[in-house]
Order: sequence, then structure tokens, then C-alpha cells
Amino acid sequence: MYAKARGLAAGRASGEDSRRSTREGGDFHALKCRIVNALHRVRTAGWGVWVVALLLYVSLALLLQPDAEELIEEELLDLREWVAENEGMMREEHKLRSQTAHEVCAKYDVYMGQDDYIRKSTQQGEQLQYSDWFTLKRVNWNSMYYSPTEDFVYCKVPKGGSSTWVYNLLKLANVPDEQIDIRLHQRLRDYYPKMSSSTMKKTLKKSYKFMVTRHPFERLLSAYRDKLESYERDLMFRNGYYNTMYGKYIVKVYRDDSDVTLSNRTEPTWQEFVKYLINTPSSKFDEHWRPIYALCSPCVIKYNVIAKMETFSEDTQFIINQLGLEDRLHVEWIHKTSDTRTSDIATAYFSQLTLAQIDQLFEKYRLDFELFGYDYDAYRQMALDNI
Repeated sequence: MYAKARGLAAGRASGEDSRRSTREGGDFHALKCRIVNALHRVRTAGWGVWVVALLLYVSLALLLQPDAEELIEEELLDLREWVAENEGMMREEHKLRSQTAHEVCAKYDVYMGQDDYIRKSTQQGEQLQYSDWFTLKRVNWNSMYYSPTEDFVYCKVPKGGSSTWVYNLLKLANVPDEQIDIRLHQRLRDYYPKMSSSTMKKTLKKSYKFMVTRHPFERLLSAYRDKLESYERDLMFRNGYYNTMYGKYIVKVYRDDSDVTLSNRTEPTWQEFVKYLINTPSSKFDEHWRPIYALCSPCVIKYNVIAKMETFSEDTQFIINQLGLEDRLHVEWIHKTSDTRTSDIATAYFSQLTLAQIDQLFEKYRLDFELFGYDYDAYRQMALDNI
């Protein structure tokens, strides 16, 4: 949204664009061009002179490069200005996202009483498995974090910008930066303790509420690469927790023992992980690959903002603005990986799967796709069958 509209948003003065253009591409690039032309002329003088000239060029380029901190500050200023100027548009976007989620909830009769739902399902057949329908009707309090001083509720979605928002919450709790380390997620409950469900129900009625979604397939891939792909990484950062709890089981059940290429591999492969997901009830999933609807209860909670990783920077700035926290927080994207959901990395992994497996994986996460407005056509094109 913001990335596509930078410099083109309505209301931005043309002088602003030209000033930024001059800032980034005027005198600095012109001078570099002159240096390059000079280098071409000295090439004929021999390699000794050429090497000296090359060193001169590199030195001048580094000296003349705009200050990184200044550029970052300018970028943040541009983002804040853009979000402020387009606040109305963003309100409508978030209203539309919320409306989409609640239309899907209504489609699956989530707002219907249990007896009526069972009667209708008996007569007309189930649209959803009862377990999924029931999950949509309840609140997962374990994912909710309430800030009483700022009066907001954040639903934490692992692999959905959670490190950034956990960091922000710890900053709001005045935790010194030197104490915010790799265990930041474990520290969060120390400062935002879980409240009783009755207290949280009252809180949800009056507080500002937000969550962050991500394309389900990108989230799954991120979880696999972070938690299960490398045993050494798991051992280093989590004392082998994910290998013990999930990796060993997945390998035992889904590994083809006749595949000699895997005889010395401890970790589950991507294909093995996908087979595990397809064949395992989502209620048994770890939170990093549990469906988002099971974490954040979008049919029960009326979120002010359903942010997306695909528009993470502007959505985060919008939330900060709405909460009046501009002086205390600024957009910091921790663990940022790719700007595109169908990245080269995704292609490398999804091209290992058959079309049938990708379709089955979609069915497993279909509610997330529908509730949050995602599709998976691009991933079907990556399938092994289509290569």
C-alpha cells in the first residue's frame, strides 16, 4: 500500500517529490557519473593507474554516500506523513478487512446457537467440521495481551510480526533495551500477565484491539525454516525443543526409509512436515503453525485493525498513531525477510510438493485464507506437477 503509493499519494506536494529526488538522485549521482567517465579515460594508462583510480572511486563513493541514519529517519518521517495523510483510506481498508472476516463467520453460521447449528447441520449437512465451528466461537485467551496503561489488546500470532510487537510491548513496559534479548517472547508474560476470562471479556468491550495476519503458506514456511529445518539451530536457541516435541515424531511417521539420501538426516524435510500438517488435527499443532483463526478468534472479537504482514509498515504506523504512541514507538520490523509473499524461497520449497498436497494444505488452512482475504493460485503454479 504505502510502498506502491510513495510519492504518488494524493495531497503530496510535487515540491516534496522533487526535493526527495534531488536528495537521493541529484548531485550525488551526477558526481559519480563524472568519476566513472574519468575512470574510463585512465584505463588506457595501464593497470597501475586503473587500480589507483578504482580505489579513489570507491573512497569517494563511500564518503559521498548519504548518511544511513539520516536516510532511515527520512524514511520514517515519510511513512508517518503518508499514514497521516491517508488515514481515511486506511480506516476504510481496515473496516473492509473486518467486514470480510465477519461475512465469512456468518457464512459458516458461527453466530448461530449450538442447538440451532446442530439441527441445521443434521438437516443440510456440515459446511465445517464441528470442531472448527466450535473453535471459531471461542476466545483463545492465551494469545491475548492487554496493556492497561495504553488500554489496548494485542493478539499475538507467531510468525506474524510477533517479534516486532513483543519488542514494542516490552518498550512500553519500560524494559531496558539491554534486557530485551532472544528470550523476549518468554519475558512478555512477566509484564503482561494473563487475566481471568471474565476480566478480559470486560476489557475487550472497551479497549482498542488489533492483530497481524500473514499469508498462511508463507507463515508455514517461515515456521518450518525457523523451528524444524536445522537441528543445530534448534539445539542452539531452544535446547532441541522442537526436534524433541515434533521433529522426531515427524521423521518416524513420515520418512521413507528406502530413501538413502535421508539416512543421515536428523531433521524432517519440508515434504515430511507438510504430510504431518495434512494428517494431523490442527488442535494438536504448535502455535507457530496453528491456524490464525484458532489463535485470535476473529468471529468473536471485533478488531479495530486486522494488520497484514504484506502491509506491515503502514499498518503498524497506523496502529501507533491511533493509540497516540508516536513519541514512544516507531516502526521497527524485526526478523524482516521478504517483501513478496511468492518469493524465490517459497518457490524453492513449494515446487517440492505435488498439486494434490498443496490443495490439501489449503483445505487445512482454508478458514485463514477466507477470513483474511488470501488466495493460493500462485502456489499451485509452483507445484511439482506444473514444472
